[in-house]
Amino acid sequence: MLRFEFDEDLLRTIEDALGSMKSESRRVLKNAVNDTARDAKKDLAKKAQETYAVKQGRFTKAMKTQNATESSLTATINVTGEQLELKDFKVSPATYRTGQDKPDVLKAKVLLSSSLKGLMKSNNKAFLVKFRNGHVSVAQRYHKTRYPIKKLLSNSIPTMIGSKDRVYGVIEPEIYDKLMDNILKEIKRVTR
Repeated sequence: MLRFEFDEDLLRTIEDALGSMKSESRRVLKNAVNDTARDAKKDLAKKAQETYAVKQGRFTKAMKTQNATESSLTATINVTGEQLELKDFKVSPATYRTGQDKPDVLKAKVLLSSSLKGLMKSNNKAFLVKFRNGHVSVAQRYHKTRYPIKKLLSNSIPTMIGSKDRVYGVIEPEIYDKLMDNILKEIKRVTR
């Protein structure tokens, strides 16, 4: 959950800038916070898509915005979702194959900046499996025996977006700058 809040000093600064129209200060701040939250949602999805090997639509669908009101001047972006299957990322080969066409080692990558890495753990290779319902997933055996197998999972979307090193931590200063720009834009709009 990402929050966009302000302090009372900012509200006083807006009231001073509006002068005789200081009754509009809460509306100005509400509109600026909501515009910033909308922009931040797009920017977070874009940055996450530039960082991770997952489609941007996944990120956008996982984020819901709760807008600020004049009584509660806080906007919230809620990010929800479970762990993603490794198949949702870049996997090579991406299609299910049998017989001679099967690769020796399945390769995958989660970050766009990394290279494809072979998926092998204690002599148990990862492989693509097609379940009875037609779902294809990356799996690995627990032991040398044929069954049981486990689906390989990666990070959840909230973990990816909330990453201080890769996504949110990089975008956070820009969000604050956009908030200040949006406040100035709203003040100009009201004082026209």
